[in-house]
Amino acid sequence: MREFKVSEIAKLINSEVIGNSELIVRGIASFDEADEDDLTFFADGNLRDTRSKVVLLPKDSKVEFEDKTLMFVDNVYSAVVRIAYLFEEESYQPMISPHAVIYPNVKIGRDVTIREFVVIEEGTVIGDKVVIMPFVYIGKECVIGDGTIIFPGAIIHSRSMIGRNCRIGAGSVIGSDGFGYVEVDGKRVRIPHLGRVVIEDEVDIGANTTIDRGTFGSTVIGKGTKIDNLVQIAHNVKIGENCVFAAQVGISGSVRLGNKVMLGGQVGIADHAVIGDSVKVAAKSGVSGRVKDGEVLAGIPAISASKWKRVQAIISKLPEIYSKLRRGSGD
Repeated sequence: MREFKVSEIAKLINSEVIGNSELIVRGIASFDEADEDDLTFFADGNLRDTRSKVVLLPKDSKVEFEDKTLMFVDNVYSAVVRIAYLFEEESYQPMISPHAVIYPNVKIGRDVTIREFVVIEEGTVIGDKVVIMPFVYIGKECVIGDGTIIFPGAIIHSRSMIGRNCRIGAGSVIGSDGFGYVEVDGKRVRIPHLGRVVIEDEVDIGANTTIDRGTFGSTVIGKGTKIDNLVQIAHNVKIGENCVFAAQVGISGSVRLGNKVMLGGQVGIADHAVIGDSVKVAAKSGVSGRVKDGEVLAGIPAISASKWKRVQAIISKLPEIYSKLRRGSGD
């Protein structure tokens, strides 16, 4: 179990402390679920309502001292995230399991963890401090960057490139064939996909997400992009940096997305769409064509969010409008 003194945490988050800075903190928990040795953060209510002895507060808080140790910070949310990293249970012991299958000509860096029943095909390069959890398959001639973690059951197909400090979720499939067919003599014939997937540094990919390889070129996921569970990204898609996609997003083939694009859950994007920088799309919307930088969209088909709200307001009044029209026409 990890534990830290209040003084150590205060130094990390640049906090003012009132109370006992020598108290030991063994975890972080919500206001109503915290135990005595957990750190918590202030929510609406009385400090007496939490068992925690250490409470994180905004600097402008006006609270009584009571029997708590209080830590004051500029931004509580940011501080909570930084503290949570201290307690995250992801300390991996470097080792290569004798039950892993590693083919010839695989290059493995320093301090690597390769767990049971992993398969790594020939010609692949594994960087330093990579963690590969049980039942992962990595195909031929892949590159896995330093510090990347691949969670159980993920499949990385041949020639995929994954950057530094990425997180590949359990059950994800990277580099599968795209959904491409051509009709020949009345039959659907599969188009071979000879490209690859390129995932740049610091990308997080959720569980059971699938990213298809390019037909001849590359499907690219830009640096710092965060992708939720159950997302489908088709062949030849190019995604910019620092994008965020919620669960069940579906992106069709050859789409181009700029930087800092945010897609709500179940957003669908039609093939060959071009989405500008800093675009935001509300959940369950359908997008096609070109979208300019900075637009906020909603609906199917997606329109500006402000217009969509007006449309929804009108739709809710349609029965009343219809009744008035019928009375006016004498029907």
